Amino acid sequence: MPFIAAHPQASIDRFDALVDDVRTEFGSDGLMANVERFITAERPEFIWDGRFQEHYLGEWMGEDDSAEGLYCILILSHFRSEFIVASCVVDGDERLHSMTRQRAYATRDAAEKAFQNAACR
Repeated sequence: MPFIAAHPQASIDRFDALVDDVRTEFGSDGLMANVERFITAERPEFIWDGRFQEHYLGEWMGEDDSAEGLYCILILSHFRSEFIVASCVVDGDERLHSMTRQRAYATRDAAEKAFQNAACR
């Protein structure tokens, strides 16, 4: 049975913390270029970590045997001042394996509406 879970602790945008961490590690020279490199490499993980709602969609039906034990979850997330609805493939321990789709919205209301519409399909 599908369910929707809330993650209120994750509803804070982690972008500012990322910028601070990169500044601490690499300094201010080329700061935003370094931040962009991290985002390019890790964007799905940032979106996953910023989720504040999720909806279990069911078992992932992959094309090979390695997909056994994976699940598809729809999430509503907040990262970099955007609200994002994404479908994710996770394992039983909720470790992200892939993000199959994502769409950003300018407002929380628009993202919540899209999330609810997708969750009710």
